[in-house]
Amino acid sequence: MAGRFVIKRGSTGKFRFSLVSTNGQIVATSEAYTSKASAMAGIRAVKSLAGDAEVDDRTKPASAAGEAGAAPKKAPAPARKPGGGACGYYSAVSLFGGPSERRGCGQIIPPGNAASASPSVELPAGGSAKAVTATDANGALAQYGPAVLFGGRSPEGSSASPPSGPMVVSTKGTTSVTSAASVKNVATGPFAASAVRSTCSASKTGVKASTAITKGEVVTATDGAGNPKATKAVPATPPVNHTIEGTIATGDAFKLVFNEQKKSRDGTMTVVAVHLYLLGPLAVGDVVVAEAHCRA
Repeated sequence: MAGRFVIKRGSTGKFRFSLVSTNGQIVATSEAYTSKASAMAGIRAVKSLAGDAEVDDRTKPASAAGEAGAAPKKAPAPARKPGGGACGYYSAVSLFGGPSERRGCGQIIPPGNAASASPSVELPAGGSAKAVTATDANGALAQYGPAVLFGGRSPEGSSASPPSGPMVVSTKGTTSVTSAASVKNVATGPFAASAVRSTCSASKTGVKASTAITKGEVVTATDGAGNPKATKAVPATPPVNHTIEGTIATGDAFKLVFNEQKKSRDGTMTVVAVHLYLLGPLAVGDVVVAEAHCRA
């Protein structure tokens, strides 16, 4: 599993982020930022630059007789390795101005727990001819105080909040890579569906990605009691970055992006079947469902 970035606010009110390895050790710590948005921008910069960064070794002594040391030689670019992985879901949300808490892939226990955990996989170095797969047959439930931000549809006539349906993630490949994530019986905020799936395939000739939504619907407006006033159906095969916006009963705004696709500088394609952006003012953050990435 990949490392993670951890953002903290110090006693001076400034923000720093640390890169933490899979064994919990801090690998690197950033400078201090005056705002959380600046710290997030720093994380994005590290992600985009680190893969192609060169090593400039300045520990070598200068040559004899006072001559300046030879200019460092540019290391040959390493051969690009295949990459891939997938995540069932994760949420990173702040309620009522509090700290952001994560559930699902990459969660910390507490505040996450066994019920909110999500399967995730990552292709090993050098790839794998055999599929690397993880499954959660019991699904997951992401609860933030009184709010359930990821789970399953309530049974007819019931107000209970059940977990989602089964989640399955996989990745496979050596010279070409295919990754996929699927979740059944999904309910996250204003969106619900019988199933969602993302697929990403990469080869030396290029990358492609797709999303499938089964019986998806978005409640774009509600009355004071929270009953739906307006809904929109989600296409079974939504176009890239298909977007639906609306408000919920509390007055919070949201944006849902389906088949969200992004390609990084190192050629990695990431596809998210459902990305819920919570825009506040009460709830702010992201809920990501069925994410897959691949690179040949």
